[in-house]
Amino acid sequence: MRVTEQQVFGVLVNNYQRARFQSLRLQEHLATGKQVLQPSDDPGRFHRIVGEQTTLAKLEQRLRNISTATTRVELADTSLQGSTEALSRIRQLAVQFASDTNGAAERAAGAHEVRALLQQLFQLGNAEFDENQPVFGGTSRHGFAEGLTVSTPVTLTDAVADTLTVRIDGVTSGLIDLTSGTETLSGAEVAARVQSRINTDASLLAAGKSVSVTYENARLVIASNSDGSNANVEVIGGSARALLGFNGGSAGNGAATFAPTVVTQAASANSGGATISQGQVRTASVASFDNYVVRFTSPATFDVVNTSAPVTVTASLANVGRVGAIDTGVIDPQRATLDSYEIQFTSSTQYSVVNTTTGSTLSTGNTYVSGGAIEFDGLRVVLSNGQPGSPVTGDRFTVALTPKTVLGGQTYTSGAPITFDGIQFAITNDTASPAAGDLFHIVSQSRYAGDSVTHEIEVADGEVIPTNVLGHQAFSGPNVNLFETAQHLLASLRGNFKAGIVESLGELDRALSQMSAAQAEVGALTNRLEATSSALEDAKVLATNTLSSFADIDLARTISDLTLQEYAIQAAGETLGRIFENSLLKHLR
Repeated sequence: MRVTEQQVFGVLVNNYQRARFQSLRLQEHLATGKQVLQPSDDPGRFHRIVGEQTTLAKLEQRLRNISTATTRVELADTSLQGSTEALSRIRQLAVQFASDTNGAAERAAGAHEVRALLQQLFQLGNAEFDENQPVFGGTSRHGFAEGLTVSTPVTLTDAVADTLTVRIDGVTSGLIDLTSGTETLSGAEVAARVQSRINTDASLLAAGKSVSVTYENARLVIASNSDGSNANVEVIGGSARALLGFNGGSAGNGAATFAPTVVTQAASANSGGATISQGQVRTASVASFDNYVVRFTSPATFDVVNTSAPVTVTASLANVGRVGAIDTGVIDPQRATLDSYEIQFTSSTQYSVVNTTTGSTLSTGNTYVSGGAIEFDGLRVVLSNGQPGSPVTGDRFTVALTPKTVLGGQTYTSGAPITFDGIQFAITNDTASPAAGDLFHIVSQSRYAGDSVTHEIEVADGEVIPTNVLGHQAFSGPNVNLFETAQHLLASLRGNFKAGIVESLGELDRALSQMSAAQAEVGALTNRLEATSSALEDAKVLATNTLSSFADIDLARTISDLTLQEYAIQAAGETLGRIFENSLLKHLR
């Protein structure tokens, strides 16, 4: 077979080009440090590299998740530690002021520190991990309206007690029909009915507003499904309003995980026809956490008085027996009146209780026990015999709450906001205007506005770790609401009520135990996150090494191969030059 010069020349050029290509490819490997730059380089190896890169990306994401979760858990631990310290200090004050060496002035002074510590507890419970990311509030915080106690079962009666009007996030519903007949429902069934009918109201649907309704602790709670400071709920009318407990109650928005609230309620003895809205704490920083009463002095005027105050007991000058009051206080601020009373001894062993303001006898034939509690209309009086001594027939003791006036001689306007000490509510004519002597109670409480959703992070395929402690477990349950415990102590200190202070000690002990349990849970979470992080770091090192073994070049070998290719290029070039020297092409030139 004849081999032409063109064929020889073509073979040598191809060899030269292949050597140049291999040299360029090796230079790319050296520049990138990678031995597989595209699938065609090594399909099997490229597939393994992609798999290891995916594994490494997952590990790095999980480590970032743990870093974020660790920050959240550390904030929770700091807040719980601060709360424990505040509670411990509150308990120290309770022990100090439970002593008989303290009087009204000393206890009132101690109340100032307890109030400051209570404010601190709210701040710690409302800690945020990031803007609008509550540490203890689950995933979101919701505006709410909580009603008064409802007796179940509830009978809804068509055209008599079957409607509600609500305002959700500032949008007012139409008149919501809850039934089409007479129905008797359990608390849970009423909650489900109210929720379904509110969520199908045309006005609320058009505005994209909806609620969740629950029956908790014998009360209905309507919560907005929106969250944040603009989320709020109010029940403002309807024939079923009183039946469902919304002729009072409390409300709050979703601005804070734990909302200081006030529960409003009309006194059962009212003769007028006015109703009161749910109470709200609009400015928590100035809240006193005290209890109040609105007293109508006429249908057109009212006073607001602070009932977190001492109850005075005055012995009649005509008394013969040797008996004195050793403790007095308010035990139920929602039942307390502003009336005066007398404890009248009908014998040395029996007494009657008379409301001297109304002239009515509350009880008679009661057995007297020295040091025993005498309770009526939300008050407690403890009388004790002297040494020696006992009551004598005809002995009398005047009992009266001594509230402090907050607002006096106010002009009443139906539906107008009433605001003081950071609190706001409205009293509105319903069947009639209020009557002189009508009372409306405003009692400080608190409510958890977060949800029950747990933050979880993925640490392995199909494995997640919770990263938060829910606030209603640590602060407001399951055993005790530490905010309301502090509020109870605060009212007892301001009321110079020793028994109330002593009762707070037991609640404070339970609150501290509850806080310790939450701290233990946080400690366990911290340990698990640390252990998981360590394991993931080890896995990341292994994945990185494996990826390197598949993807990275052998530097010495690559340099050696590149040197050989450069020799090959040089040799091919010289061969081409010699062939060209002896070829016909040179002679033709």
